[in-house]
Amino acid sequence: MTTIKILFLLFALSFTACNNSPTVLVNVLKIQPGDPFKNTMVASQNFDIDTRKDNVVEGNKGTMMVFPKGCFKNAKGDIIEKNVKVELAEALSYKDMLVSNLTTTSNGKPLETDGMIYFNATADGEQLAINKENPVHIEIPTQEKKPGMMVYKGNRDKNGNMDWTEPKELDNYLVPVDLELLDFIPKEYESALEQEVMQNGFPFKNGKTVNKQQSDSLYYTFTPQYFRDLIKRIWKLETRQYDYNEPYYNKKQKVVKGKYTKESYEENDDVSGYDTTWLHNYDHWGLDVSAIKVLKSKKFERSLVATREFQERVQALHYVGDNSILDMYVKNLDKNLYELDSMAWKAIPDTNRQSWRDQHGWHDGTHFWLAMDTFHAEKFHKFYLQHLGKVKDGDKNAALLKDYYGRQLLLVKAESEKQREKIVKAVEKKDKEFDKLVTDYEKVLGKREKYRMETYGFNWTETGWINIDNGTLPKTWGPQPLQVSVSNGNNYQQVYTYVIYKSIKSLYRLNGSDNQQFYAGNSGDKSMLMPKHAMATLIAIGYNGDSSALAVKEFDTGSELKFELQLLPSNASAIKDAIAPYEDYKKENKISVDLAYMKQLYQQKVQAKEELADDIIMQTLWIRAHPWEGEFWLEPAAASH
Repeated sequence: MTTIKILFLLFALSFTACNNSPTVLVNVLKIQPGDPFKNTMVASQNFDIDTRKDNVVEGNKGTMMVFPKGCFKNAKGDIIEKNVKVELAEALSYKDMLVSNLTTTSNGKPLETDGMIYFNATADGEQLAINKENPVHIEIPTQEKKPGMMVYKGNRDKNGNMDWTEPKELDNYLVPVDLELLDFIPKEYESALEQEVMQNGFPFKNGKTVNKQQSDSLYYTFTPQYFRDLIKRIWKLETRQYDYNEPYYNKKQKVVKGKYTKESYEENDDVSGYDTTWLHNYDHWGLDVSAIKVLKSKKFERSLVATREFQERVQALHYVGDNSILDMYVKNLDKNLYELDSMAWKAIPDTNRQSWRDQHGWHDGTHFWLAMDTFHAEKFHKFYLQHLGKVKDGDKNAALLKDYYGRQLLLVKAESEKQREKIVKAVEKKDKEFDKLVTDYEKVLGKREKYRMETYGFNWTETGWINIDNGTLPKTWGPQPLQVSVSNGNNYQQVYTYVIYKSIKSLYRLNGSDNQQFYAGNSGDKSMLMPKHAMATLIAIGYNGDSSALAVKEFDTGSELKFELQLLPSNASAIKDAIAPYEDYKKENKISVDLAYMKQLYQQKVQAKEELADDIIMQTLWIRAHPWEGEFWLEPAAASH
């Protein structure tokens, strides 16, 4: 369980001081020479601090010590303004207490402990005292703050016996720390990002590590609108078509006002469209990343915002996902923290997600959602029971900070929107390039089909009346099945198979769901209109990176219905020679023209696959950046939406 930083609990004070000058110094030793526990006593840590400025020191086991400028005096009563050596020993576990003989009794009466420390301060070997007018602030970590705890001064005799005296109530005011020491961003997000960068180098692609600045910068882009754009982009890439062929045989073929519809050219008839209209009605996105960014503004460095207690509440609010509660904290910096905790505790049940689900007709998981809200509400109730106050003199500028927060939030949101618009424009540019490629190819396919349909005509040598009729004479063309198996097609990334009807100088690219099985028409009929008993050519071309392969077969349209080809290693020159006899055909019937479009569409497909993989990673990171959303998206009933 994560530790919670709180105020003084139970520790051994290494020195005392008087307000009068000169200062009376009392050097309380950590352990005397004859102490029987000297070999098992908890070890000390040493820190060098500059008392000409504020300092924050953190022990190995989580003890935080805040040394404000001017907090130490020497024997003359002068405030020390130079380097000071701080000694700290932490006994926070029962094992450490046991081996150090840190018994918890006061005047022979047992005490309930929640941690002990020893610390001392010297300058050039001289014992120092704490300036009572500017005291040191100490926070000792605990699993859970217990009511009624007090802080005691420890006295240890030469035999290693401890006596704890002079109990003092814990201070309930808050002490600001350096904002750079605080982290308002969800730990889940940071862990997920670190793992992704370590495994794939994504999204920064600059190695296997990510620094805090990069992590935070990415987090601040995860706005609600970014998520809407991301989901739309993912669904568009998942449903985008890359297989196009002549509309005449396609199952999705449809003519509107004398023209084929866009879908008529799509060979794959198994992919449905996508619907993202629901995203516009979804208004609960977890904590606003823009608001989190504003919290790190220097204006807040002496306020409640700059405290570890507030950091803990922000981390908890990520799982509540209610911006109004975060705003309530920030806009009431003049209040005691426990008052704000009470307001948050009471607000959570009223903003529970079940009401949102009811509104949108999602009724599954009722107990799950209510249980989560109850859990989060109880957490803020525990915060309230800590009864923490406010930052000393922290309410003086509360009104100014409230206005500042509102202004900065608008500025950050505006900047985020500018960045989002840049991304949207870049995506739209790519989409337009793809749409133009498809539109140009559709024109080629349309001309190719029209040419073939018009060519299925007749030669006529007589003038006078002409009757177009079914008649009784046999036609020289008609529907026939055609299937081709490329036995080693799976060895290649791309395989394209064409049939060339020499008698009418017509080209048709066979359809196929993989690189092995190809057919005319559609997956149901596998036939097409073609000349009867005429010579035709099958040409299959395969690509694997820069390598290419070729297979060519002549056949009679009135004989076999199924063919098997095997690709043999080839090169660009040999392929060019193989298709050269058909390059005097009209542009739409040239294999070289069709291959150029196929290569471009394949490149688009590969690029889209990479983009989709990256976008799915970004979706995962976005969810981790909004833990409330993680509960929503990972909950089974919501997953289908």
